[in-house]
Amino acid sequence: MKFSLFVRLAIVFGVLLSIGLVPSVAQGECEGDVITLEFMNWWGAAREALMDDVIAQFEAENPCIDVVNQVQPWDNRAELLATAAASSNPPGIIMTTRPETYQFAIQGLISPITEYVDAAAVDLSVFYDGEIGIQYWNGELYGLPMPTAGGLTSMWIYNKQMMRDAGLDPESPPTTWQELEEVARAVTVSDAIAIDLMVAPVAEGDNLDESFVSWLYTNNGQYVSDDGRTLMFNSTEGLETLEWMLSFVNDINGGIENITDFDQDASFPEGDHPFYDSTMLTFPGNTSMFGHFETNAPEVYGDADAWGVMLRPYNGENPDATHAGVTGYGFSGGWAYTIPTVHPQEIKDAAYLFAEYLGTNENGGCSFLFAQSRPSPIRECNENEAYFDANPHWGTVLEALATDVPVAITPVQGQIAEILNNKIEEAFFGVKTAEEALNEAQAEGQALLDEFWSDFDAAQ
Repeated sequence: MKFSLFVRLAIVFGVLLSIGLVPSVAQGECEGDVITLEFMNWWGAAREALMDDVIAQFEAENPCIDVVNQVQPWDNRAELLATAAASSNPPGIIMTTRPETYQFAIQGLISPITEYVDAAAVDLSVFYDGEIGIQYWNGELYGLPMPTAGGLTSMWIYNKQMMRDAGLDPESPPTTWQELEEVARAVTVSDAIAIDLMVAPVAEGDNLDESFVSWLYTNNGQYVSDDGRTLMFNSTEGLETLEWMLSFVNDINGGIENITDFDQDASFPEGDHPFYDSTMLTFPGNTSMFGHFETNAPEVYGDADAWGVMLRPYNGENPDATHAGVTGYGFSGGWAYTIPTVHPQEIKDAAYLFAEYLGTNENGGCSFLFAQSRPSPIRECNENEAYFDANPHWGTVLEALATDVPVAITPVQGQIAEILNNKIEEAFFGVKTAEEALNEAQAEGQALLDEFWSDFDAAQ
């Protein structure tokens, strides 16, 4: 019988429980008052039972804390969370995306956990830099990462058979921008009207700013200063990056409209995507794509000779450039469990204990994600041999996670991203040069950023 990856890993998790490598639940007794901790989260469907198991393990070790698992619907999620966080009686601990964590921190709705982490001597080096690095705001730590936000831009899957058909070595995917161009010129079939075979969507029409920032870091560039106060994307590296993107898209793919039309309404999770049809050689997905791939194309997924995993190519002409991914820019992930400010100290203390358990304990930080076939933000968790057994390319996945760079988010991120996207779009349609687009975007975005920080600093 052939089991899905999720089922296989869940079976392995059950075996670990049975042989004692994961502690069994043996409920203790509470000698004081029981603290009720409402846990607002979005771990629904099959994951709800997994989280219930984690909660039971936590309560066994902390019998004076009763965690109420409040699984929420995804419809109107942002509005539901914002209302709860701003209320006079929010849940004791809430699951927030990175932008929400920053928004609530700026508004004073959640408490930093820096002092808790210091007091507990938590070793933050166990996390990937790209994971823990995106949980800070204004010098304070507000959450421990879980699940992973990494692998979003650093890792691609690719079609080995398409490389063979083009006379290329399927075991040597392109590692640099220049090699990617060579492969693209050998494989791509396109004209000024449409693309029939594509190698890589170097620029995605609806998310040009995200595409640019992702490539920027493979040219040793930087989007914003580490303190989030100075925009830096209009550097020499930034200009080289955008000019390369323009050249690739226009000369090889026939223009940005061709790319937009090629995968319009395509959905990798739902199985309706050019990669499945062998008309797209590479797909820049994320760590969730393996489960979707196996579900939608099990015969191909099970054939190690049919596909592989590669790292995002870097600029081989820049001696300081290397493989890199970014966390924290374009994806709402970077989930963490954050603690509302309004609660009394005993509730906050209980919330931190639970947040630390979810973030660093083997049950919360490792097994919960392992059972979902998802990597953990903790390096050691991902060394589980069962991951390698289930995915022959797991070693490259770990390389990708290790290359991720945390990008400081700005407090006016949405506005700046819109400005940058619009300016880059004008460059792709020939309205502006690459230099004009980046300089104008930096100037307009920096003005917004300066205004925020001026008001923020004056209020401190």
